[in-house]
Formats: sequence, C-alpha cells, structure tokens
Amino acid sequence: MWMGVGDYSGSPKPIRIVVVGEKGSGKSSLIMAAARNTFHPNIPSLLPYTNLPSEFFPDRIPATVIDTSSRPEDKGKVLKEVKQADAIVLTFAFDRPETLDRLSKHWLPLFRQLEVRVPIIVAGYEVDSKEAYNQTSIEQITSPMMQRYREVETSIQWSAQRLNQATKVLYYAQKAVIHPVGPVFNQETNSLKPRCIAALKRIFLLSDHNVDGILSDAELNELQKKCFDTPLVPCEINQMKKAMQVKFPQGVNERGLTLDGFLFLNTRYIEDARIQTLWTMLRKFGYNNDLRLGDDLIPYSSFKREADQSVELTNVAIEFLREVYEFFDNDCDNNLEPHETGYIFETAPESPWTEAPYKDVTEETKDGGLSLEAFLSLWSLMTLIDPARSLEYLMYIRFPYDPSSAIRVTRKRVLDRKEKKSERKVVQCFVFGPKNAGKSAFLNHFIGRSYDDDSNNNNGSTDERYAVNMVKESGVVANTDKTLVLKEIRIQEDGFMLSNKALAACDVAIFIYDSSDESSWNRAIDLLAEVATIGKDAGYVFPCLMVAAKTDLDPFPMAIQESTRVTQDIGIDAPIPISSKLGDFGNLFRKILTAAEHPHLNIPAIESKKKRSCKLINRSLMAVSIGTAALIAGLASFRLYTARKLS
Repeated sequence: MWMGVGDYSGSPKPIRIVVVGEKGSGKSSLIMAAARNTFHPNIPSLLPYTNLPSEFFPDRIPATVIDTSSRPEDKGKVLKEVKQADAIVLTFAFDRPETLDRLSKHWLPLFRQLEVRVPIIVAGYEVDSKEAYNQTSIEQITSPMMQRYREVETSIQWSAQRLNQATKVLYYAQKAVIHPVGPVFNQETNSLKPRCIAALKRIFLLSDHNVDGILSDAELNELQKKCFDTPLVPCEINQMKKAMQVKFPQGVNERGLTLDGFLFLNTRYIEDARIQTLWTMLRKFGYNNDLRLGDDLIPYSSFKREADQSVELTNVAIEFLREVYEFFDNDCDNNLEPHETGYIFETAPESPWTEAPYKDVTEETKDGGLSLEAFLSLWSLMTLIDPARSLEYLMYIRFPYDPSSAIRVTRKRVLDRKEKKSERKVVQCFVFGPKNAGKSAFLNHFIGRSYDDDSNNNNGSTDERYAVNMVKESGVVANTDKTLVLKEIRIQEDGFMLSNKALAACDVAIFIYDSSDESSWNRAIDLLAEVATIGKDAGYVFPCLMVAAKTDLDPFPMAIQESTRVTQDIGIDAPIPISSKLGDFGNLFRKILTAAEHPHLNIPAIESKKKRSCKLINRSLMAVSIGTAALIAGLASFRLYTARKLS
C-alpha cells in the first residue's frame, strides 16, 4: 500500500558502527572493502576511525565505522567502544569455526552482561577457495545463535569477490539503528509490541477525521501523502482491499480499512522486510526509537520558569479533560473504573500513573476508580511536578490544540506576597514533622484512606510522598475550586534535606506534631525555625502553620499555653488541633488554601542565620545569669522566642 520511504528524522550525528570479533575474522578487511570498494590482502592490524558520508547510504545518514583490536591488553578499549556504539557488527571467518563459536560463547553473553542494547549484525567472512565450508549457507549456521540471541538482527556473508556485500553489512547495521525491529515487533510471538500498537492506534485515530472508526479511501490517501509525499491511485487501494479480504476479512469493509486491518497491514510490512515503511510513518507522527513522542514536539519554552513559579493547566486543557472523562465514563456515575482509565491511555506508551510519584496519591472509589475530581487532580499534580510529561500525555490522548495552550506559568510567589494575594489554582503544601507525629495519617485522610493505612508509607523510605485532591467550594467541580497538593517531606536522621530551590516551590508549609508528646512539639518548632530560616536566607518566605495532631490523646502539660504563646511571638496562627483517629480536621484543608491565598500572612518572624549568629554570645551570657529553675521553665515556654525572635 504505502508507496514511498521518507527520510530519517533522528539525530544528524553519524551513526557509530563498531566492528568486533576474533583475530583473523575479517574486521579490518570488511571496513576497507566497504569504504574503498576494493580488497586489500595486506592492511593494518587496526584501522583508524572510518567516516562514511551520507551519500554512501540509501537513507542519507552518515556513519562512523570503528575497528577494534584483538589483543587481550586492548580489551578495555574495545568495551568502551562497544558501550558507545549505535550498532555492532560481529565478525567470524568461515574457515575458522572457532571464531563462530566465540560469538555465542563469549561476545554475545558479554554484551548482555554489559547491558549493551543495540542491534547486532553478524558478518561471515568467506575466504575464496573451494573448501567444503563454502557449501553451507550463513543462515544455516547462525540460525541457532539468532534464536537464542534476539538482539542479532541478521547475518550476512561477504568475500573479496563480493565487495558489494561488505557495503551491505554496514548498511544493514545502519538500517537496524534507523528502523529497529526490537521496539516494534516481538519476534517470538510474531506480533506487534504494545507500544507500537498504541502508536498505530493514535495515528489511526488522528487520521480518522470523521471519527467513524474507519479509514476511508480519502483518509487513506491523505495519510499516504502525509507520510510519503506520494498519493495512492484508486487501483492500488482496491488491490490492497482485495488482498485484505482474502488474508484478513475483518480488516476491511465497504467503507474502508478498520483499525484491526490497519494493524494487520503494518504487521505484514515487518514480515515482508519492509519495516522502513512502518518507521517512516512513525517518524512522520513524531515518534522516536522508544516509541515516545520526540522532545522536539514538546514546547519546553512554554513552561520555562523561575524557581518560585509553578505550572498549571489552563481552562482549555481542563475542559478537554472533562470531555475525555465524560466520554469514557460510560455509565455516567462519576466513577472512571480502572479499565476505563486504561482505554484513555490506549494510545499512550503506558498509563502515566502506575508508578511513583503518581500511584496511590489521590482518592479512589471502592473499586479502585477515579472521580472527576481525582482525575483532574492527577493531571494537575503531573503538570505541577513534570509539565513536559503532562504535555506529552495530553498529545497521546489527542489534545486537539497547540500543546502550549494547555498550560500556564503562574506569577512569581514574591510578587504574590507583594500584592498580598495569590490566584493559583494548584496550591502546593509542604508537610513537615518529626517521626510518629501523624503526617501519614493526615495525608491518608485527605485522600479518603483510613488513618492507620500504611500501604503508601514507603516502608520507611526517605522519599517524598504526595497526596492530591480538590477542595471544593460547592457540591460540584467548578472553575473556582482549587487543587491542593500535599507533599510529605521525610526527615532524615542527619538533619534537613531540602535545597533552596525546592523550598521556592512551597506555597504553604505546615508543621505537624504529636500534641501528647512535648519532645514532638519541640522538634516541630525546631523544624519550623530551620525551614523558615533557610527559606529566608535564600529569599523565599511562605506562610507556615502549626498543626497539633492526636488531640484524642491527653496533651502534655502546658501544651496549649506554650504553643499558643510561641506561635503568637513569631506572628503565626495558633496551632490547629486535629485528630486523624476521630476524623476531626477542623477545616484544616480550607485553612491551608486561605493561607496560600494571603501569602503575606503567617510568615514566621525568624532571624536569618547571619543576624542570629551575632546574638549567640549575648544569649548564652543571659542564660547563665538566670536561676536554674527559671531557666528550665523559660526554655519550655520560650524555646523559639528567645532563640529566634526578631528584636
């Protein structure tokens, strides 16, 4: 069907082809024969890099061919070249069976051990004589090896009498890089791989302009012209349809080519050694060798930002995602079941939410489904922490507009504080607190999990954990509703862990402590001082709230008086009492959003390290002059105030 082959749209750099094999297996002879189209019986033992221009190959891509030494002392250099290769040519000599044995006993296992995942071409050097080995084809002797090592793309024999075969070896190596079989086809099952199917489904749907599930003759012709710059004539389309009716009847009907027929057709291209046809189409639609959309399609400039700016979805993108959700929520019950979510990402390499940091971070229904709020929240989180990935997946699910129109960069947080208001739709709240303070229980409640659910506690890991949900003003999802992202910061034993740049992304910080444990309170207030000081020294300040957790337990003596006084002294709200066990959160989530909306308030009055260090001696002398009993009481009541309050 497809009539032409387009140009390779990958990197303009030459493809690195490394030639490896035993001594006397024809490595240098192969390179010399291909490059000069002549056979030299006496050539150097090791050739310098050989650069072949783009005119040398049909696909018009240059190549650098690298000879390798057979000396044991040069093994390190050989391995270095292999690791940098785009393709490998493995050589053996027909008149020396041991060189063939070394391929499967040494070289191929070594490449696997090194995790070298590039296409391999086996080249058999045939010495021109009348020996019996000439009667055995290379396919016969390499077939067992190729069955065991699927990374071997093909095998070719060449000789001094057939110099064109030497050139063909290098062309096949280059072709295996430009049009690789591995990413698109499973040779064991003779079927397209899942990522290839996903890419072809997306191409099919983008080409099905009237959205009837069929590619008509006109739509087929348009796809042909887009990919190959050559239209199909009616007789070619009719011929394809007749062949399809015989070989795969369900692939075509009176209206045109079905999706199954489209997949079948592309499978046949691979089986008929026309894989370049498939890759030409994939390249035209922006796919790279990993069957992902190339970086050149991602408008990185649209989300270039400073450290204290964030990225959000626009109303255009949100409305599109609403429509997607409603289309796939077949029973309209505001519950997108797991298999329905799978349908959404059928045209993507995989679902983006099956692994950290997106797995189990939002509220799910009883059957593991997603409400509209949870669905939009996941997209907002992905846009916040990885806007390139968010745009990539919007394109996979066929966002119909310019990708740059899907996102917006927010105003700098320093300007928000200057204007005394923030209009961010997505608020990021950093959650700090000592061990066993109740942070995980707090996040669990936010996404509808039991307070003692430890399924997402990272098994003691110090990795950050997210929880995301929409905090609604009303009973329906509205444009005024905001998405709250809670980011639990795991505290390491050896101290603080966040960089200045990381703190710049914080809209609000909360510090949770166990209200029944005085040491937990002391550690939390120390954390607040540490975080606020680092942020202030870096030029990033943000609202801070104290949260008194586990209020279902008896508080430690003077807990309320001390915590109220200290928070008053540093200019932030009194601690907010919560109980995860009782489900009492005192409207905390709305209070976090309110703090974010008024970013000039609840900024702790904490001195910078420079100012504080100048007062250390004075405070130490003052502490000595105070009686022991008064010192103990004062330390408990003014732990932060006496050490960190602005004068």
